[in-house]
Amino acid sequence: MDWMLGAFFVMALFAAILSTLAGFGSALILISATSLMFDIKWSIALTSFFYFYNTSLKTYYLKPYINWPLVFKLSLLSIPGVFIGAYSLLFLDANWLVFILVAMSLLYLVIDLFRLMPNYKISDSVLIFTGFIYGLVSGAVGSGSLIKALVFKQLALKKEVFVASMAASALPLNIIKISIFTWASLVAFEDLSYLIVLLLASYLGTQIGKYYLSKLKQKWFDHLVRLILLMLSISLIFKAITN
Repeated sequence: MDWMLGAFFVMALFAAILSTLAGFGSALILISATSLMFDIKWSIALTSFFYFYNTSLKTYYLKPYINWPLVFKLSLLSIPGVFIGAYSLLFLDANWLVFILVAMSLLYLVIDLFRLMPNYKISDSVLIFTGFIYGLVSGAVGSGSLIKALVFKQLALKKEVFVASMAASALPLNIIKISIFTWASLVAFEDLSYLIVLLLASYLGTQIGKYYLSKLKQKWFDHLVRLILLMLSISLIFKAITN
């Protein structure tokens, strides 16, 4: 148990640092990694607590940079969307969740590596519709930030505004997911040690990432995230096939 808690802490710390530097990716990385060791539904539920810690800290530290009109438009339909997605998780087959997660990881890699970002105008209706899809995917798979990040990149936001607005728009969804997953007993009192480890890793990771946000070249972190997501995707595919 001790080594599992230690491994959990290292994975969460790494995810928190990268998320603070890049603005997103913590849940996707942490869910992918932990689902290799644990049940994927439990991983998604527990990671919701980590994501709540992480987005709360980023929202607090970077609050002067938050684009509130953007956050409001995204939240209009993302909140009902996350209710539908989170309840769907309770009934979905675990192997399907693995394949969806793999597809999201690989989609991110392909879009990012080959610069396949489509050019389209970001109107208010696009933002509101994106919010619903983001909420739906976030509730069902644990992470919908990829969808939101594609839109945010099109808006050419400053790095700090990107990171702060990503965090603030995720915060209410995380509260809803935690409530539903706790009610459904996906996370129980016996998981308290993991929740404490996640809280500590999130705090330390956010502090480290915030310090280096304006100091380090991000391209090296981008390359590392790509490599890790690729390795995790291959591992998850193998896990789903062999189950």
